[in-house]
Formats: sequence, structure tokens, C-alpha cells
Amino acid sequence: MIGLFKSNINFCDASLKPWIIVLTCCCLFVLFWGIYQYEMEPEAIVENLNQKISGEASVLTNFPSTQQTFQPPVQQQEQFQNQALYSISPMTVGGDIPGNSINNIEDVFKQAIAKARPSVVNIKSTGINGSANQNGSYESVGSGLIVSTQGHILTNYHVIANSQKIYVSVYGMGRKTYNAWILDHHVDTDLTLLELETTDRFTPAVLGNSDLVETGDLVLAIGSPFGMDQTVTSGIVSGVRKTLVIEGIKYENMIQTDAPINRGSSGGPLVNLNGEVIGINTAIFAPTGVFSGTGFAMPINRIKRFLSAHNIVPADGFQQTSFTNSYSNIKGWMGVETQSVDRTIALHFGLPYIGGVLVNRVIKNSPAATRGLKRGDVILEIDGKEIIDIDSYESLMANIKPGETVKLLVCSGKQLKEFFITLSQFSR
Repeated sequence: MIGLFKSNINFCDASLKPWIIVLTCCCLFVLFWGIYQYEMEPEAIVENLNQKISGEASVLTNFPSTQQTFQPPVQQQEQFQNQALYSISPMTVGGDIPGNSINNIEDVFKQAIAKARPSVVNIKSTGINGSANQNGSYESVGSGLIVSTQGHILTNYHVIANSQKIYVSVYGMGRKTYNAWILDHHVDTDLTLLELETTDRFTPAVLGNSDLVETGDLVLAIGSPFGMDQTVTSGIVSGVRKTLVIEGIKYENMIQTDAPINRGSSGGPLVNLNGEVIGINTAIFAPTGVFSGTGFAMPINRIKRFLSAHNIVPADGFQQTSFTNSYSNIKGWMGVETQSVDRTIALHFGLPYIGGVLVNRVIKNSPAATRGLKRGDVILEIDGKEIIDIDSYESLMANIKPGETVKLLVCSGKQLKEFFITLSQFSR
């Protein structure tokens, strides 16, 4: 520039190309610096320049939220859908429970327990079979459910089998204990109806509709596990319409649950979150003898047929004849849990052929246990009749009455042995 003024060259005649190049480089430098400074957002640069011109540069810090506010309707709809996807929906039980906090869930549980608990009783019985003490008697505990204002108690048959005296503790009455006697029982369904020796009035349980039960429903189990009174556990319905066989008794259409159920809980109710009884806790799958995550409850709709025979529930739609004269149906009880023998089991135990039933468990102090039968033995014959599979075993056992003696051919420790076992009534 200085050289131009010192020279005699007319300024206007000087070449402008160097100036244009310099200005262009400066502009490009400023542009790229601005893009870099504002995270490659040209719109932000324009907005920033406008804000500087108006003296409101501080608004720049709120720009992201302003940009989000003016999203197109389609983008806003997608955003709201995503927010709803990850939000917690209000829990509804019975259609009238608002809110979405854990306190609401706790309130639902507490209300259901408060509604069902006064109708749950503890049952204690003494008899002549089971875990004998020095006096030759035994004591067992279980649970039950009040089903009438007169004091009829529903429980499982195996809770009071072979009992000589039965005592029922009612907690809705401030823990009063009553003597009870058997009004009726049905071995094929493992149901018993007790009647209390009293003129007191009681609060019966509210019976629900087990046909509405679905897998995944939240449930509560109330009972006396190991003799601990009025214990409440929770879980879900793991499955419906399950069938299992225990000691020759076939349990059909059972409700499976993972709510903790242990010995002493039998006869207690399985309750939904409305406080309604949807089943009676009856059996557990317990290879170790304690809860393993798989319990079974008899659906209350099936039990209503049993109760209708005594006019405790309306008889409309129920067949009463299948639940009368049940005493003649008592079956003999040996005290083992079995399964069919397949090729793998036959090879493992050195059996001469594929057949018989494998003893998975021998119940303590049962007739089988007292005669020396043990876990791992394979029963091949009953009274000289060959056992093909579990079905043929159950068919043979179904015709044996309490007090009868059976002759078993057993493969025990790869040796054939004979056992003579006198069966008793079904017990636990």
C-alpha cells in the first residue's frame, strides 16, 4: 500500500486482485471460525448475529429449548409417544386405583390382606399316624378358610387325615380356639369341610371367580407355614389349568404360583388383589421338602361344587352328586413320590428292562419309610402285577384300601428285593 502512494502510479489503475484475494480469505476464515465456534450450525450463527444486533446476546443460551419448542407437529407427536413409552402407567386393580407410586401398590396389598385375613384359620390336629413322639401320638398343623357365618371351615383332606382331635384357631375373633369335627371330606379332590363346636358367628371369606385368573396376575398366599400363624406371601400366577398326580390322586386344572408356600400352608387361600379367594393352596413341587418356587392351588370354582352340596354356596350350575358319599372312596397311602422309568434311568440303575416307577422321595414316617423303602428304588411289581409305567402304577394303587398289605418287587441297589407294606390313609 505504501509503495503505491510513493510511486507515480494512479491508485485507481492499481490491480485489485490481491485485495480481493485477501478479503476473500478473511471472510472464509471468519465463516469457518463461526461454524466451528457454534457447533457447525449455520442457523445458530445467523441467530447470534441478529441477537447481537438487537443487544440480546444472552438469549443464545436458551436457544436449544426454543428450537425444541417449535418442533413440527409430527416430531412433537413422536416425542410424546417416546415419553409415554418410558413412563410408568398408573396401576389399576378393579379399575379404581389412581396414581403410579409404590405407595398405591402397598395400599392395594394391605387392603386385600385386611379383607381376607380374618377368614383364615390355623388348624392343629393330633392322631396316630405321622411323626410320632414318645407317647405314640403326633401333632400336625395346617391352614383353613371360614366359608360360612356358622363356622364351616374349608381345608385340605391331608391336613386332618387320621386325626383324632382337631383344633381351629380363629384370628378374626381375637384368636379363639375351637374344637372341630369333620362334616364331610372328599379324598379324590383332597377337600374337607369342618364344623366348629360353637354358636358364635363368623366372617366368611369372599369367594372370587377362578375362571378369570390369568398368568401374570399378582396373588397373595395366606397360611401357617411351619406353624407360623397368619403369614402372608406374594407372587404371581405362573400358569393355569395345570395337572399333576400326587400319591395316586390326580389334581386337574390347578393354578400354579410362585408365591412361597410351605408345609403348614396347605388349606390356606390364594387371594387376588381385590381380597377375593381364587384358590386353596394344596401342593408344592419340593424335591428338597421346602418351597422351590412352584406351588399349586385348587381353583375356587371347582371347590364351590363341593360347598354347594352343603348349601354353603348356591347350587345353581353345580353338580352335587359327585361330592356325596365320599367316605367309600378312601384310598390306601404308601408315602412315596414316583416317576416313570425311561431308558436312561433303566441303564443307570441296572434294571433288567425298561419299566416300573422310580421312587423320587419317601415321606418321613410313612408306611414305605417304616418298611425300608428309599429314594432311588425302582418298584417293578405290585402283588405280582407288572408295572409298565406311572399310569399302571397309579391304577393298581387306586384299588388298594387303607389297612391292606401289598407285596412289592423292588430293584434296590441293583438287587431285587421284596417289601411287604401295610397302607394307611392319605396323610402328610
